[in-house]
Amino acid sequence: MKTQLLIIIIAAVILLGVCNVQATTIAFYTDGVIQEGDEYVSVGVYNDATVDMTGGIVTFQLTSYESSIVNISGGILEAIVCKDGSTLNLYGNMKAGGMSVSGSGTVNVFGGNVNSLKIGSANAANLYGGTISDYLKATSTVNIYGYGFEYDPLAGDYWGGQLTGFWLDDTPFSIDLYYSDTMGAPPIDTYSHVVLIPEPATILLFAFGWLALRKRN
Repeated sequence: MKTQLLIIIIAAVILLGVCNVQATTIAFYTDGVIQEGDEYVSVGVYNDATVDMTGGIVTFQLTSYESSIVNISGGILEAIVCKDGSTLNLYGNMKAGGMSVSGSGTVNVFGGNVNSLKIGSANAANLYGGTISDYLKATSTVNIYGYGFEYDPLAGDYWGGQLTGFWLDDTPFSIDLYYSDTMGAPPIDTYSHVVLIPEPATILLFAFGWLALRKRN
């Protein structure tokens, strides 16, 4: 009797596991939502679909393809991949282990926390806020919007220096930049791809300073 009961329990666990695997892989071809309580292993977003993620968990990877748009303002993701001509917008208190952008993908970061951000897209990445807790690696343009920028080439843990400053909402940030010069591979110098864009008030201050200097001369 005990043996039969054990067999039934094991079979139930196996069937439950199979059902969960089937239920936790999803592909969006039209607009959709990922919200609190949703849990997926893998998510794909295709066509020109727009998907809003406000909560939930993606345990493996969310990938955006083609001309889709993904807005992530909450939830936890192990990895995010932006490919083709898709767009990813990060906001709020979302958290991701790692994120990569390639092809003609576009990423706009307004908030959230990403451990590592890898940029290798034909389109520029735009950083307006948020936290990059591990490192930024770039082989293409990254626009960083803020003020009070300071770059220390000897700081950080990834040989590319460390960039500090303030986002436009006055939140301080610190980003370690990635550098690599491995024999047989193209060098990666993230800082050479970073474009620092000061806030409008800073631009006006520079303009007034230049006018004052010109008038004095």
